[in-house]
Amino acid sequence: MLKDYYPYEANAGLTSFKFTSMVKGRKINKVVNFTKLVSIGEHIYNLAFGDYDENECKIEVFVVSNNGDRDKMLNTVALTVLDFFEAHPDSVFIARGSTPSRTRLYQMGINKNLDIITTRLDVFGFNQYKWEKFQSNINYESFYVTKRNSSFTL
Repeated sequence: MLKDYYPYEANAGLTSFKFTSMVKGRKINKVVNFTKLVSIGEHIYNLAFGDYDENECKIEVFVVSNNGDRDKMLNTVALTVLDFFEAHPDSVFIARGSTPSRTRLYQMGINKNLDIITTRLDVFGFNQYKWEKFQSNINYESFYVTKRNSSFTL
């Protein structure tokens, strides 16, 4: 199990999670949101992650905060994914970084923890116009994740 993560709060539906990245006294509010994509399917969600702008009440997905706690933040997001699937076991979420470098960062995080992830989840990557079971050393444009052994496919 992931040990280095931030404590977080969730809404009642376990679709929105908030935590604070804190390094050397610098605090940055973060949000992980799972938003239903009704136009695609009843149980399909988009995962959005970024800094929370309290003045605008929105997620800033293009901000680069460089707080020096990348792995701790990604571990926190991973734990929110597990909580999301506890409440929404028949669902799937799609994720893509706001930039190609962020997508690559997320892929590196998946690769680093693939053995742990695949004990509970199935991960798929989109590459060259098709979805496939996630494989290390292949660059993907986006990902989708389900609970392990789900019958869902895109």
